[in-house]
Amino acid sequence: MIKYKKMAPEVLLPILRNVTIFSGLTESEISDISYNCDIMDAAVGDVLLEEGKAATEIFIILRGRINLILNMNDNPLAIFDFGSGYCIGEASVIGIQNHSASAVVTEESSLMILSRKVLMDIFETNNRLFSLLILNIAREIARRLHHTDEILLHYGRMKRQ
Repeated sequence: MIKYKKMAPEVLLPILRNVTIFSGLTESEISDISYNCDIMDAAVGDVLLEEGKAATEIFIILRGRINLILNMNDNPLAIFDFGSGYCIGEASVIGIQNHSASAVVTEESSLMILSRKVLMDIFETNNRLFSLLILNIAREIARRLHHTDEILLHYGRMKRQ
């Protein structure tokens, strides 16, 4: 069951400082962003993102574990396990696409929700901060794409042997 709550900045800041999409931001900027975000608790089995559904939020994992799963309802394939400090949903939100996978809670979790609305509010009020956030998100997406490429190359080599 998903529950929403508020979390004190002094609890959030030590976690958020290590989140890659906040690299290069000041503590004040991170605090300002987190102030406008909801915090939610999620139980094991809760589905945060559904493959094929519209993307409106980036989830930042504060505590717990989330599995990214392809074809959850047909022939499920767990493709990645995310823990504290990681984000999910950012590629779909930035790309304005439906989610390409589902995300399921595998360990009780607390997450900060960075909505598209909060991102657009930052765009309207602070272009420098918005640009840095988008650049950091693009870097994270590029790192994951590189990792995926390495996996595909590895399996491609194995298949040829």
